[in-house]
Amino acid sequence: MGGARPAREALRRRAVSMDLHFLAIVPILSLLLIAHEFGHFITARRAGITVEEFGVGLPPRLLGIRRNGILYSLNLIPFGAFVRMLGEEDPTAPGSFARKPKLVRAVVLAAGSFMNLLLAWVMFSLVFLTGAPEVTQVTAIRVTTVSPGSPAEAAGLQPGDLIRSIDGRAAVPLDDFKRITSERVGTPISLEIERAGARHTVTLTPRAHPPEGQGPMGVAISPEGEVGVVRHGLLESIGLGLLRSLDVVVTTLAIPVLLLKGLIPVEAARPVGLPGMAQYASQAASVSVATGWLFPVLTLTGFISAGLSVANMLPIPALDGGRLLFVIIEAIRGRRISPEREAAVHFVGLVALLALMLLISLNDLTTPLPKIDWGVR
Repeated sequence: MGGARPAREALRRRAVSMDLHFLAIVPILSLLLIAHEFGHFITARRAGITVEEFGVGLPPRLLGIRRNGILYSLNLIPFGAFVRMLGEEDPTAPGSFARKPKLVRAVVLAAGSFMNLLLAWVMFSLVFLTGAPEVTQVTAIRVTTVSPGSPAEAAGLQPGDLIRSIDGRAAVPLDDFKRITSERVGTPISLEIERAGARHTVTLTPRAHPPEGQGPMGVAISPEGEVGVVRHGLLESIGLGLLRSLDVVVTTLAIPVLLLKGLIPVEAARPVGLPGMAQYASQAASVSVATGWLFPVLTLTGFISAGLSVANMLPIPALDGGRLLFVIIEAIRGRRISPEREAAVHFVGLVALLALMLLISLNDLTTPLPKIDWGVR
């Protein structure tokens, strides 16, 4: 009986720790939304728009300080931030947002997403600067996806297969592997494959004119081998961070096409709500606490921020992209849609978005999300 109490106490501390890790989503989302709203705030101020309030968190208000006619408030609900501008849908008020020229309104609307993209760049740059796991020595090449109707599918390759050698040559870096397959177009090549611990050899012929988005073999690959935490210099980290940010944006925009072409499974494109983001934040925080490395939290923050920059610019009512669409329609028609009608459209869009978010959140709670492999061994 004496050993049972310490064991129960250890389990209790572990449960409390897990609960606290779930709270990691609060500062992450707060940072993203404050950056987003700050983009609107700073561009509105520079454009001469009257800003009435910049709030951190959502009402009810805890405290507020008024400076230069602007109320800076701290609010009770920790998720989010907001900017309240004069006359957002009323062009009759002097200094109002709606009274400004179309280009000014478009810039103010797009500034929030731009700030999220900028924040993603900063986060990914910090990942490369502070260190993250990278394959330092390639020992195999893993097949991650196989395109339908491709030479790889015809040869029997499957996702998860390890390519140990190509034409008798041990596994090479990805760039060399891609170069070899491109040079051998129309010529059979031999691959040594490892699957479930067993090795066998397959032969395939890379094609000369693959469909768009596919390579000569018709596979997506990733390196396998010895992993070490690698740091990069400041300038290199900034460049790599920019490339990673743009890659996330392009991949996010390409998801519908990738789904239609069968290049990614439906599960990989699953939308994630607040509970799902909290689960991922908990995983990232747990790894960071256990290892002392910041890259899990920084990486997750970068991915969410870049995704938010894309999602918010979609032409959906109530989002900035939906409001921007009304500005574009106004430019095409030569006159604006009545503020009352635009407000009604955004209200309906907001209700629909809230309903969709509720369904996605319920799905997060009922269907477990896959764990992220942070590459820490």
